[in-house]
Amino acid sequence: MPDPPSAPEQIPESEQPPDAELPLPSFDDDDVEAGARMIASENPHKSQEVHIEQVWTQIREAQRHHQSLYQRITGGAGYGSQGGKRPVSTAQPANDAQRQLVREILQGQHPSVLPMARKWFEPGQQDAAFQIAERARAKQAQGEPLTAQETRLLKYHYDADGIRQKWTGEGAQMVESVDGLEFYT
Repeated sequence: MPDPPSAPEQIPESEQPPDAELPLPSFDDDDVEAGARMIASENPHKSQEVHIEQVWTQIREAQRHHQSLYQRITGGAGYGSQGGKRPVSTAQPANDAQRQLVREILQGQHPSVLPMARKWFEPGQQDAAFQIAERARAKQAQGEPLTAQETRLLKYHYDADGIRQKWTGEGAQMVESVDGLEFYT
């Protein structure tokens, strides 16, 4: 039996460039709403620190792909659950506090402390979704009907260790864990 995967090596803070090197994007109300809906949909009860870093991962990816924040977060498919073209969920409506936080991030009031982070996941959620997906695949193989949740989660093919192996195998490095979420380059 192979050894379990070791914890990913973290990038030393001294090797992480500051976000001040990135130009802040111009933004509009669609960008603010998309970011706020992502916060409302992805780990809404986590800390403000997590929400700031989540938004920054999407800002970096939007800049890298020459997209608006709205285009990046929604994948051009409008609001909805993660999957397909959408890299993150925007299924839940945002509130004014979430919109204000995103506006402040985009105005440069909340710099990232993880300037190399480009993606994240929450291991506990990943493991739970994967377990449901595995049970759903077994039900499907036996011809049993699936619930809406099971159908939605069929796309989960990795548990937390599998995500770590996949991402590090693709060259990503773990930046840091914040409030239970793991952030990667």
